[in-house]
Amino acid sequence: MGYANVFTKLDQDISTQIKHLQAKQQELIEKKKNLLATKQKIQGFLTDAQEIKNILASQPELVKSVESELNKIFTIDSQPKLPIKKEAILPTNLEYSDSETHDNKIDDNNNNLESQEEESLKIFKFIDTQGKNTSF
Repeated sequence: MGYANVFTKLDQDISTQIKHLQAKQQELIEKKKNLLATKQKIQGFLTDAQEIKNILASQPELVKSVESELNKIFTIDSQPKLPIKKEAILPTNLEYSDSETHDNKIDDNNNNLESQEEESLKIFKFIDTQGKNTSF
């Protein structure tokens, strides 16, 4: 009877692995389809570019306008995704006393130090892979 359970368990494990591999195979097939579609689009673009190059060879006055259009297309995507941080520019006519700005900076520094000390005193609980508590 023990052997029957072992074979049943092996059969279940194998069928689970087969299902997992079939799902992975399907995912790879989808990726391959997407890559082929992208490759065809790129080849179409390159074919069109070759035709444009042949047209521009006979009409050199269009080269600059095509270059500017291509620059517009390809430089938009190359811009950084995150905004560039600009420093705040204060108007020159504002008058602050040195003590006010200095006190504010000291308070900010004290707040940062207190929050760092509080964080360093926290106790973190970790459990390893064997279920043992490895708290710090």
